[in-house]
Amino acid sequence: MSYLTYKILHLVAILFLFTALGSLAVLGRSGDARWRRIAGIVHGVSIAVILVAGFGLLARLGHFGDIPGWAYAKIGLWLLLAVAAWPLRRRPELGAALWPALPVVGGLAVWLAVVQPF
Repeated sequence: MSYLTYKILHLVAILFLFTALGSLAVLGRSGDARWRRIAGIVHGVSIAVILVAGFGLLARLGHFGDIPGWAYAKIGLWLLLAVAAWPLRRRPELGAALWPALPVVGGLAVWLAVVQPF
């Protein structure tokens, strides 16, 4: 696949990830179990697509065996966003605290990708 295809997949999956996380934060207390399940599935699929497309982007940039430090940091942030669904599902009262904090983590991942500081 081309660089542009990987980038579009990566960005669309990020949109779906934050839609799912926001849904889990809001639906945690009083939402319908069916919609919480759908949000959980969307969360998992979007994380998988983000990681696969991200590694595709790295390959298109020529980083086959030498993954730069910023990419490792970004992978760590995506993994943090991946496990963020767990407290949202198990402890819904944390939704109010995590809802504004999760986009900050995503913003840091964006900064790492754009600036590539290390």
